[in-house]
Amino acid sequence: MTKLEQDLQLAYDLIEEKEKYVEYYWQFYRLWPFTTINMKEYLQSFNLENKKCTTIQESSDHILELFLKKPKKIIGVDTNPLTGHYGNLKLASFAVLGTAREYLDFFRWHDYPKFCKNNYKAFDKDIFQEIANYLSGDSKLFWEELFRKYEPVKIRTKLFNETDEENNQALYQTLSYLSEGNYNYIVNNRDKIDFTFKNIDIRNFKEEIEEKQDFTTLSNLIIYANSMDSDNPLQGYQELIENLSLRLNKEGKIVAGYLYDIENEEDDREIYKQALRDKIFKEPEYSYQYVRKMHDLHKNEHSMNHDAVLVYTKK
Repeated sequence: MTKLEQDLQLAYDLIEEKEKYVEYYWQFYRLWPFTTINMKEYLQSFNLENKKCTTIQESSDHILELFLKKPKKIIGVDTNPLTGHYGNLKLASFAVLGTAREYLDFFRWHDYPKFCKNNYKAFDKDIFQEIANYLSGDSKLFWEELFRKYEPVKIRTKLFNETDEENNQALYQTLSYLSEGNYNYIVNNRDKIDFTFKNIDIRNFKEEIEEKQDFTTLSNLIIYANSMDSDNPLQGYQELIENLSLRLNKEGKIVAGYLYDIENEEDDREIYKQALRDKIFKEPEYSYQYVRKMHDLHKNEHSMNHDAVLVYTKK
């Protein structure tokens, strides 16, 4: 079975809800349509012009946000092979969808518009046919096959998680690329992006990527530290950062993780216990940057706590 055939079979299983019988599919392979974190605010303090950057791929919103900061190169990393195809679909869409509203009309699903629950124009087949002209390689074949086999609404509702994108306003607040000027910049410059997708586990980054990086963001991976190493989650996560730092230039930075509702010590995970975190992630290598909570993008929406990113700097 070819790589494309494997990716399509995974998509078929998700769309046909075989993940009900194989929980692993649902947990790791459903796509995130948009970010669940405050990207605009947490990325604004990093100067990434002409820098080599790596990011967890997820919704691919990090790719677009990083591109606005004019880096030299971007590498997207994800264990889910479908995120690569989704990222290529998002990038190709800028050749067809001339405004952020058109873009959201195509990709959004929930609470759209406010007076009704869902957007049944999501993944419109005619618009997709236009976008497909700007896709290439396996991603073109992947999406064309899905649109041939399934109705658009079924693709949009079954291939993706449904727990993050509450409304357009929240996305406008957390994504810089949706502002008119930035959106137009991507429309006019999308062919200039130097982007590569790697379908690998971030824990194997050192073995898979030889060139040194200047900036790496692990998005919200840190909240899964207990799942990654149930015996020693914080020590295990620190080892991951140390491993990644071997491919980091001096004074390079790693956003070790985005922590929702950071003051919430009622959370049972060790990463939410400040005393435990401070024993492992010590100054001056590690520091915190607090950001405004985006209530419509994740749970604990009534909390008055902050979100925060934990940042590692290579000395």
